[in-house]
Amino acid sequence: MGKEKPLVSVIIPVYNVQKYLEECVESVQNQSYTNLEIVLVDDGSTDNSGELCDALAAKDTRICTLHKSNGGLSDARNTGMLQARGKYLTFLDGDDLLPHSAVEKLVSSCEKNHSELAIGQLFEFSGETPRDTEKNGTVEKVAMEEAMRRMFLFQGIGHSACGKLYRRELWNKLKFPYGRLYEDYATIYRVTSKSKTVSIIEEPVYYYRMRDGSIMHSGIQRKNLELLEVSADVTAFIEQELPELRNEAAYLQLVTYLKLLKGIMDGGFYHYPMEQERILAYVQDQQDLIRQPWAKRADKIKVKTLLLSKHLFYWVYELAERKNARDLRV
Repeated sequence: MGKEKPLVSVIIPVYNVQKYLEECVESVQNQSYTNLEIVLVDDGSTDNSGELCDALAAKDTRICTLHKSNGGLSDARNTGMLQARGKYLTFLDGDDLLPHSAVEKLVSSCEKNHSELAIGQLFEFSGETPRDTEKNGTVEKVAMEEAMRRMFLFQGIGHSACGKLYRRELWNKLKFPYGRLYEDYATIYRVTSKSKTVSIIEEPVYYYRMRDGSIMHSGIQRKNLELLEVSADVTAFIEQELPELRNEAAYLQLVTYLKLLKGIMDGGFYHYPMEQERILAYVQDQQDLIRQPWAKRADKIKVKTLLLSKHLFYWVYELAERKNARDLRV
């Protein structure tokens, strides 16, 4: 007899997604990898999502449903992890999908390479469900530090909690921050830093549904300013734990601050003046980062224009966003 395949826990937070939930769960039930535990966490839904979770669980013994009062995405994921029994964990949002062989490829890469973490590509879609392909992308085994570097620089992989498979031990003493925004940014670098090696799969293992394809220009809300602290906290963590990656972490903070400044100015050039000054001070202090060989040309332009004029920076950024939006529609 062959070796029994390890149990994988798929944790699905559910909040008011009754329109998409059945398709989401079916994409897990239909996985080519079958030794699965599907943990549905109903986070106080006010539509029929909770009842749908129970109906789905009644038809498949691999599904368990947890009902709780609304606590947000972090709290729902943390609750699911407490329930999960698998050797591996992965996260799936209740309106997204997994390609047919996603779990099998993630588990295979971890088992063959003795990796504690596997990362694949995210594919964004809106409207019609993507068609699975039988493409087999290359799998690369890298040291944790190299995986972190690529995540900071968005070189093929990012810090979304989704599209990744984790050995459950990586989450010992770690959880998503309760009641905070940008929970993935705040958490995933800390989780990744506990691994030794990482497998990177060059193909989509996660289908991310774009539920609103329009670009909003109404400006950000005050709660979004929390990103200033989240980004700074990650850079401080890296400076202490992995100082060799300090520049890469600071570069992500720089790019994040530029994007946040654009969002602030979408609502008015003089909104949140103290936060604008904080961003400008950081950019001035860290401007030499754009001289690094891995710095992107677009980011160099944004930094240089901001140091000349906030208005010039805004319109250069705006034109770039409009071009990207047109390219996506083609």
